[in-house]
Amino acid sequence: DYFANLTTENAKDIIACDFIPDKTFLFSDLDYVGRMYPNIVRIWKAVTVNQVNGVFGFDSSANIGKTAFPAIQAAPSFGSSFPNVLGGTKEDGVDAANPATLACLIPCAIDQDPYFRLTRDIAHKLVPSHHPLQGKPSLIHSKFFPPLQGAQGKMSSSDANSAIFLTDTPEEIERKIKQHAFSGGQDTKKLQEELGANLDVDVSYQWLRFFLEDDDELARIGQEYGSGSG
Repeated sequence: DYFANLTTENAKDIIACDFIPDKTFLFSDLDYVGRMYPNIVRIWKAVTVNQVNGVFGFDSSANIGKTAFPAIQAAPSFGSSFPNVLGGTKEDGVDAANPATLACLIPCAIDQDPYFRLTRDIAHKLVPSHHPLQGKPSLIHSKFFPPLQGAQGKMSSSDANSAIFLTDTPEEIERKIKQHAFSGGQDTKKLQEELGANLDVDVSYQWLRFFLEDDDELARIGQEYGSGSG
């Protein structure tokens, strides 16, 4: 129930990003895995245990779920995993595209990259020979929104003080930033004026890069704070 609730909350986050409902299909692996299972089986057949171990660093102590999961992660890369969504109907008298020949673009964070590099290696085995990209998915790597504790990492729902949630009140957000946001500034005013701040590790400045729409204002803050003149 706990993880099912997290799935629902993640879906709400996606919906809040203003995706077009008629062009958006949200699914849970637990509910939809039956539709993807033919492709999952084909991926299992195409990938060896040695390949999975080499990519993810597993050894003989890893449970079978770890070695099997990359195929489940890879299956949505193929249009044929969504026959009920992407094909099999007619619109305005024109046949819809064959899902098996559709190309796939995946926006993801860098930690997901190994799954799809593995997918690209075996993709040609799962698509028709005339597929425009031989089935290989294309990726757009998104930047991690840094956690409050430091720019080298990512937010975690298991640590409430590492993240800002959409359900946080303005007061909670202010408290978290003031008490937990890692600063790249110096320990004293004198040192700050002499050395300036390290903008690369300053979480508040990194967040401004996402939320401050005025690029000139961002540049001004960065120059003054980074040099110590502000």
